[in-house]
Amino acid sequence: MTRFLAVMGLWAALGMANPVRASTGGGEDARAAAPSDLGILDFFTNGWADDWVHRHRETRDLALLKVTTNFLERELRVDYAYTSLLGNARYTGSNFLNALMAYAVNRRLMLEIIANYQWNVADGVVATNGLGGAALLRFQLIDTATASYSTQVRVSAPNRGIGQTQTTFGYYLAGWQDVRAWLPALGRVGLYYSFEYDNLQGPAAAGATRNSVSYDVSLARTWTQGTTPVFADLTTFLELYGTTTLDGDAAGKTVLSLTPGVRFWFVPKNSLTFGVELPVSPYPPWSVVARATYILNF
Repeated sequence: MTRFLAVMGLWAALGMANPVRASTGGGEDARAAAPSDLGILDFFTNGWADDWVHRHRETRDLALLKVTTNFLERELRVDYAYTSLLGNARYTGSNFLNALMAYAVNRRLMLEIIANYQWNVADGVVATNGLGGAALLRFQLIDTATASYSTQVRVSAPNRGIGQTQTTFGYYLAGWQDVRAWLPALGRVGLYYSFEYDNLQGPAAAGATRNSVSYDVSLARTWTQGTTPVFADLTTFLELYGTTTLDGDAAGKTVLSLTPGVRFWFVPKNSLTFGVELPVSPYPPWSVVARATYILNF
């Protein structure tokens, strides 16, 4: 992994100084001086003393629904998801509300705190519900005009109200590439990818999963400009997301899904994202997940 990241940093540092625009939020086209490039090889010496700035690119690099975000940000975000469950002996559906505040301290480090609430439904009646929370640190590894990579560590407390007993330690690597730098004819297309390893610690029933991996590959295309009224930087995307359990009774089980979605800024710095997650692997535990997100950049 260390060799892989070093190669990425060297690759990103060579020949990627395309003109960019900097702004503090989506849905804007104000021109400003482009921030300097950050790479793996200067991780400990560059960016820590710099004020945070969001690098604005013609090909938008965005926070989507499933893929781990690859850049640092300052935002308030609220997510809602409704899941229609299949083959569950206790519940027919579940509602999930998530709220977070992310704050980039500088160009290398971001802090985030998260609170969420889940209520599970059986035949239209709330059966169980409870409050959960998490915190994370995100580090910017690479930031250039055409590429971005980050890594993060997240700790999630168990939601005991719905029966969870284990604390989750998550380790992530996320990346983004401007596809237009390779194939200009495609327009403002970005390629996203992320990898996550989760380790669960704490008391659990026999046969419970303690280790799993998740992965995502997404494509997004931006169709409008940042000055377009109501639908600024309108972006459509498609996310392929998978999770594989590594141990327990479900060891080796993989669940894959596709999530088509759309994101746009209805006023500057305020965006909405909508998507529908559909299973594509055999014997899924759910039939559909409807997702909606509001983000305020600051």
